Amino acid sequence: MTPSVAGWQSIHKLTIDMVTILVPVYNAAPYLRECVGSLTNQTYTDLQIVMIDDGSLDDSLSIMQELAKEDPRIEIYSQPNCGVASTRNRLLEKARGEFVLFVDSDDWIELNTIELLINEQRKADYDIVSYQISDPLSSDTDYEQKEAVKQFLVHRSFRGSLCDKLIKTELFEGLQIDPTVSYGEDALMVWQVLQRVKRIRVLGKVLYHYRVNPASLSRQKFNGRKFTAYTTWSTISQDSDVDWPQYSDIAHARFACEMTQILRFAAASGYKRNMSVKLLQEEVRRDGYLIKKTGISSLKMSMYAWLVSRHYWLATFLTKYLK
Repeated sequence: MTPSVAGWQSIHKLTIDMVTILVPVYNAAPYLRECVGSLTNQTYTDLQIVMIDDGSLDDSLSIMQELAKEDPRIEIYSQPNCGVASTRNRLLEKARGEFVLFVDSDDWIELNTIELLINEQRKADYDIVSYQISDPLSSDTDYEQKEAVKQFLVHRSFRGSLCDKLIKTELFEGLQIDPTVSYGEDALMVWQVLQRVKRIRVLGKVLYHYRVNPASLSRQKFNGRKFTAYTTWSTISQDSDVDWPQYSDIAHARFACEMTQILRFAAASGYKRNMSVKLLQEEVRRDGYLIKKTGISSLKMSMYAWLVSRHYWLATFLTKYLK
């Protein structure tokens, strides 16, 4: 596996049973009160809530200061704009809880989320307890590390988001979210953490509510930053070749799916076919056949991968047919 850059280090003793909630904030003034209210009103109360304002241009910081006066568990910090990856790294440095939970500042969670997650974690000392953000699953499942890695690569019930997982804080020691990756940085960190786990629990319940915020990076017009996902998924596929060769085809199929989606976003925005587009096309041409072979995605995705990797201009007219 690719060595990690020296990152978060435990410089203080972690508080057993405490959960640290980490909230990066950027231009989230309209949503902050609802977000923080869903945290401070949790049925589980042993919490540390750490919020960092990442150079917001709206009233986010003043709202954070107001909320911190109302609840001593809230810690607030501010910094010039550095991006979400660097902000999350700094948030991790502040964590004192045995577990961490990331929540984005424009989203919110169910009021019994942490109590439920802690109760599940205690059943078998799980390293991660994951849950759902959108569609529920029919049942809860346990995975040993080997199967957890496979499920991550399949990317259905267990995905790459940091916001749908209660994670033991100690698993982050020495790791750092890559600040050069602005799309897919979550997945790369989750992948690194997975190399350290013994057992995880995946719940079928939807506990996290994602808000479509027009100001967020993922909703902006395609500007090329999504190409940084190449770093994430090429690293993961290369790691799999070495450390998990039994899943090599699945890893490369996932790489092809993710790059196909990036090409889809670019094509839908009328993005010019430049060297970055050509590189992704080459990768999808090489690995795209594995999508159908492994069955990790739909036939439609497999067909679109073939199309966009060979006829980018035509794909610009057909993106609306791929969901």
